[in-house]
Amino acid sequence: MRDRDKVEHIQSVKYTDVEQVLTNEFGDRFSDYRVNYRKSLNYDTNGYIPPFPLTLSIEFVNRCNLSCQMCYTVNHSDKKATLSISDIENMMQECAEYKLPAAVVGMGSEALIYKGAQDAIKTIRDSGVMDVFLGTNGVLLNKQLCDFLVEQRVARIEVSLDAATPETFKKIRGKDELLRIEANLETLIQAKKDANSKLPVIRLCFCVQEDNIMEQKAFLEKWRGRVDYIDFQEMVDFNDVDDLRDMGYDAFLADDLPPPESTYCAYPFNSLHVWSNGDVTPCCTFFGKALVIGDATKQSLKEIWDGDKMAEIRDQLLTGRLNKVCHVCLSSRDKENFATATETADMES
Repeated sequence: MRDRDKVEHIQSVKYTDVEQVLTNEFGDRFSDYRVNYRKSLNYDTNGYIPPFPLTLSIEFVNRCNLSCQMCYTVNHSDKKATLSISDIENMMQECAEYKLPAAVVGMGSEALIYKGAQDAIKTIRDSGVMDVFLGTNGVLLNKQLCDFLVEQRVARIEVSLDAATPETFKKIRGKDELLRIEANLETLIQAKKDANSKLPVIRLCFCVQEDNIMEQKAFLEKWRGRVDYIDFQEMVDFNDVDDLRDMGYDAFLADDLPPPESTYCAYPFNSLHVWSNGDVTPCCTFFGKALVIGDATKQSLKEIWDGDKMAEIRDQLLTGRLNKVCHVCLSSRDKENFATATETADMES
């Protein structure tokens, strides 16, 4: 068993049995969903593909109120794209029909700057999605919003901090907002206590890099036991994304490149990912932006899920004959850590 105090060996520090909390909240339906989710993780041995995604990730708008040095900020300077409420409602009507169990809100941008973010989140919850996961930088997480998230029984919230001191936070994220975000987190913790609620489960993320590695232990000590779990994550190099996007979907097989150490990736076997311009990709990473397989504003999610492009990507992962996008993504990751990450494609660590 890993020693929680030896930060250099930590990937995830848990203080709460998240799965048990959500099982208590949502009952047998949640348990059944997790059984199917685990089956999807073993796609390479059991051939399981659910009839509809188990998780849908949604980017509301391709903008952010911070400028983080480890992020693919090109996404925030592209032509502005915004999913309309009607787009989201249409998707969620289909998701209600297929009883979608999980949804991730956020992806590559800050969801809470979207006008109507609360309406969109309520639409997702009203469609019957249990495991709603909100990813945010926490800047806009005010009391009214905290109360809303608790009231709506949003299952999980991830706040990315990456620092224990204001100086380091500003260096990494571009603005001096750490104290504000920490206060917002205290407000959320108190809102849960006031409502006697276990939800949302609170996850903090710390992307380890040269400028903050010396603050890992201080970060752990600051938040130990005050949130439900803490993730220390490796930084991913997105320098190749622009070139891959220029190639497009059809710049396919990477036969001229040495195979990566592992070709395992469960995302295309359990999830779809919708960007703010309607593009649908088989994974939520920025690399995925170069692998567009459909348009959610013009096609049904079921059509994309069952489509030829998604089938082709799955076949490549099974055979090891990868397209260049998947090849670069998988080659950029540590095998052990990426295998762990793909065991949590719905963003649970």
